[in-house]
Amino acid sequence: MLSRVDTPTNQATPSPGVIALASGGFSELLVPSRGGLRPRAFRRVRQYILAHLAENISNRVLAELVGLSAFHFARAFRQSAGVSPHRFMLQSRVERVKHLLVETELSLSQIAIRAGFADQSHCTRRFRELVGITPSRFRWLTR
Repeated sequence: MLSRVDTPTNQATPSPGVIALASGGFSELLVPSRGGLRPRAFRRVRQYILAHLAENISNRVLAELVGLSAFHFARAFRQSAGVSPHRFMLQSRVERVKHLLVETELSLSQIAIRAGFADQSHCTRRFRELVGITPSRFRWLTR
């Protein structure tokens, strides 16, 4: 049986379309499959981001790839990926740094530039934020 989620008045109301599936005394929230980017459009944007990580990529450029306004694109991308386009690029850059740390002998500053960070300091801050350790420590631990 499908029904709308009832919440107490002191809690936030779920977004329209979020429904609960009642089965055997418990409810499981289901997120509707509507919204977001089409799978093909999402793949195109993802591939573009990964191919151009070293560049400064704006939402406007990504939106033009799929024929949407920058605002609508950002909202649809977040629905599809679960994170904003900026956060997705940041996570992708950190993954590239991890790969380069393991696979190459490049210096940390060279790796930061190749991954699309402005400088080594920016790379180190974001790497530590997402991974929990510095890039040099990561390199040392993977050797």
